[in-house]
Amino acid sequence: MAITTFAAIDVGSHETSLRIYEVSKKFGIRELDYVHHTARLGYETYSTKHISYHSIDKLCTILNGFKDKMKEYGISDYMIASTSALREADNNLIVLDQVRQRTGFRIKILSNSEQRYLCYKSIALKENSFHRLIQKGTLLVDVGGGSMQLSLFDKNNLICTQNILLGSLRIQEFLQDMQKHTDNYQNLVYEYISNDLHTFSEQYLKDHKVKNIIAVGNQLRIFVKYLSVHNFGHLQPTDSRGKKKDSVSRQEYDEFYDAISSQHPEDLAKELNTSVDQASLLLPTAMIYHNIFEETGAEQMWLSGITLCEGMAADFAERKEKISPAHSFLDDIIHTARSIADRYGCSKNHCDYVENAALKIFDAVKRQQNMTKHDRLLLQLSVILHNCGSYINLKEVGENSYKIIMSTELIGISHKERMIVATAVRYLRDYFPEYSQLQDSFDKEEYVRIAKINAILRLADAMDRSHKQKFTAITTTLRSQVLTITGSTLYDITLEHGIFQNHSDFFEEVFGIQPILKQKKTMTPKHIESTKGKNGGRP
Repeated sequence: MAITTFAAIDVGSHETSLRIYEVSKKFGIRELDYVHHTARLGYETYSTKHISYHSIDKLCTILNGFKDKMKEYGISDYMIASTSALREADNNLIVLDQVRQRTGFRIKILSNSEQRYLCYKSIALKENSFHRLIQKGTLLVDVGGGSMQLSLFDKNNLICTQNILLGSLRIQEFLQDMQKHTDNYQNLVYEYISNDLHTFSEQYLKDHKVKNIIAVGNQLRIFVKYLSVHNFGHLQPTDSRGKKKDSVSRQEYDEFYDAISSQHPEDLAKELNTSVDQASLLLPTAMIYHNIFEETGAEQMWLSGITLCEGMAADFAERKEKISPAHSFLDDIIHTARSIADRYGCSKNHCDYVENAALKIFDAVKRQQNMTKHDRLLLQLSVILHNCGSYINLKEVGENSYKIIMSTELIGISHKERMIVATAVRYLRDYFPEYSQLQDSFDKEEYVRIAKINAILRLADAMDRSHKQKFTAITTTLRSQVLTITGSTLYDITLEHGIFQNHSDFFEEVFGIQPILKQKKTMTPKHIESTKGKNGGRP
């Protein structure tokens, strides 16, 4: 039985942690060791946007200590990642270089969507509980030091996800000076967080009933520790069978919250055998969940204990084929894109029609062009979202669509991949730019990738420029560098054929393949219906 040892290092806002895992097909993922040290990068980033030399030096010392621990286990497979603490620092490139020079580690700064996707992968490994919960309205709440992610699942689908800059460390840092001028710090925090959470609820939850909350994130560890050492009221650390509880009801949470609100950080630190800094983050975290209970009316909160490190381990195990994903996040990505398109009033009939045509063109050329399943996904997302900018105005649809896509998270693809989708859509109707105009954002391979997605999208969109879905039974044939696209219809396709011709030169330039649109004159169901009206019911 092949067993692999893997290390995950999270350079977090408040602490830097190392978790060592044993990964195998038989046992899945098992944690072997856990080491963590306080490194308050987030305090500096959120207040000054800059990480000091002192903090860089401390981080390097911690990482060199982790390196020695990894040598004890003989680890060669590892991942080291950071999120908002480095992502938002104005000198993050210098920090990365110093770490590489002094430790040999290359830290990967995750985009917010990449960070959340890793955590979701780990949660989804708990197949029974996760899949059971998301059948009904479930809000997954990941509270970190710098921000929180709210993701709504319903009927086994990811409906929407939103990042809000309300992390426990950021809240504390922002309000620490104001705390001196009030006797009610609790009310100060409540006022600070309540508006954003209420806005999220109004915009995204009004059509969904939230029954469950799944709480995740590094800030949850001290939260769960408090629950486990207390035994008061109805809140018990174990269930009726003596098993450790992994959920609390609304009533139980309210009792916990009342207790935590009345204690000072110094007392909490002593009781939980932790630092005052760590204990002081407990109230903002608890208040966020309290506010979410109030906004959603949820009945139960599940304490997953999932961390970013576990997400890294899950991703590694999946890539090495040690485990099979228990939940299809590909479906989630597409479903979320469709929800975005619906929010901006995109024509479902038009988008479905163009998607069908675009994917048939892709499938016809993919092998010759060495295009991947992920390229197909990015094309599909581009099609679904290509017309969302018309919601703002019809004058600059491409530019508006670009801005909407860049402002909307799609969990499951990276920030760079979102840029690829947005750029492919941006130039749907305009002249496609030369590489020199995009080289600040993309390398040459990425530029060609965007051009190919854009070229396919142009042809597919041209086939329904009238938005009347004239063709049926679309087929594609590739022979001798000629791609023949045939659609059945008796309608006049002069508009579609003309626009198709206008875009065919760019497609041929990008792929080295000449596209030809052919009309097969076959009576379509839609044409039969229109003919019935003209001929007294006779086709």
